[in-house]
Amino acid sequence: MRTYISPSGFDTSQILSLIVKYGIEADDRIILIRPEKETDERAETTIQAVRDLSKQIDSSIKVEIHRVDHQNFEGMLLSLIDLVKKTEGEIIANISGGPREIFLAFAIACLSQSQKIHKTTNYSDVERVMREIDLPKIVQSLDEKSKAVLGDVRDNQPTTITEIAARLNLSESTISRQVGRLADLDALKIAPEGKKKQIQTTLTGEIFLLID
Repeated sequence: MRTYISPSGFDTSQILSLIVKYGIEADDRIILIRPEKETDERAETTIQAVRDLSKQIDSSIKVEIHRVDHQNFEGMLLSLIDLVKKTEGEIIANISGGPREIFLAFAIACLSQSQKIHKTTNYSDVERVMREIDLPKIVQSLDEKSKAVLGDVRDNQPTTITEIAARLNLSESTISRQVGRLADLDALKIAPEGKKKQIQTTLTGEIFLLID
């Protein structure tokens, strides 16, 4: 099964170019990314045009809308990473089109999940041409102990080294080293609070937990 994922604007040409370039068959999916709150009727017209086209090709082709809160960048990014991560089968991702805020978040989501994406395309507004591009593999993975510490912080934040050590049944010195390493990767944020240091995850830390 093939799934096309693309931000959606007011123009069907990008989706049409994808279908022409790679084809579409029964039971394939098209996922269009749009803001939660629509402010322009042209967007709904575009979505309906894609639905109508897919029905003409085969009634089993699914056209789905993935809504994101474009005013909440972190939430939008995590939502898009989760979308790509959970999509089964062959993914063709179009990194172009749609609102700029969504485009940026979707591009980062695709970079974080590049190993899952079969093909990536980019549409030139200047030349009106769809090009295939190669995504770099830039994601650094964590070892199991680091992931355990990061996951514990996420589930219990804000927290302290002593509390993490007690929950994971590890020494405080071990936890301190892990927390320091994760902080160096910008996965954890450490803030002094009295005599203790309060530890919380960052957006980078949330992404690490999603991509592994």
